[in-house]
Amino acid sequence: MLKHNRLATAILLTLCATPISYADSTVVYESSNKAGDKVEHTILISGPWLRIDSVPKGKTDYSIMDTSRLLKFDIDEKEKTYQLTRMGRLYWPETPLISPNFKLLRKKNTVAGVACQPVNELGENKQAVAEHCMAAGSSLRLSAREMFTLTRLFMSSRRMSDKLSDSLLGVATPDERQASILSQDPAGNKLELKSVSHGWINKKLMKIPTGYKKLKPELPVNPDVPKNTLPPIQRKTTLPGENNKK
Repeated sequence: MLKHNRLATAILLTLCATPISYADSTVVYESSNKAGDKVEHTILISGPWLRIDSVPKGKTDYSIMDTSRLLKFDIDEKEKTYQLTRMGRLYWPETPLISPNFKLLRKKNTVAGVACQPVNELGENKQAVAEHCMAAGSSLRLSAREMFTLTRLFMSSRRMSDKLSDSLLGVATPDERQASILSQDPAGNKLELKSVSHGWINKKLMKIPTGYKKLKPELPVNPDVPKNTLPPIQRKTTLPGENNKK
């Protein structure tokens, strides 16, 4: 299986070209289900930072992510609070969702004008649990850093979900060079790219508004993780929009 996955990844890499550096990027996806419910996700990307706004809104007004340190900040504008969630692998159990196995399909596709390679995601019984169409960062006109940011959004969503349908449904290759621009499962859940645009993003949109209160405890609440196992960069965290205290 490992040999097959390496071969699949190698073939997928034929889609890649030399990445070009662009300004900040805005990627729009749409989630839908069999019942016809739709949610539009606008993802603002600036280096390792992203902001995701969903319409209609979910449990929070919007989320900000630092994909370098794998931190997520859920913003509540009404209560003027934010919830910090640590997305690193030390805090979440290992599941097949974050180690997907791919099988190439003998067909091609284009989504929102972007060429992509269809693959099946195989479950533990080697049956397809979802079909994805994978696109390289160069096809999306995303820089390598921006592509890392997008792929970590998808894989962090999977890490924090009990099952595939609870996640954003999107997936990425292990090398973080490719992400799905169309994902669908047998139950009728779908995630589909709608547009990609490039241009300067106001960095204030990537910061926690001044005066917002941090909720406690941080998530996940996991007493089984010993504090001395935390990576040094996570022992003390300066949050976006938070002044350093002397």
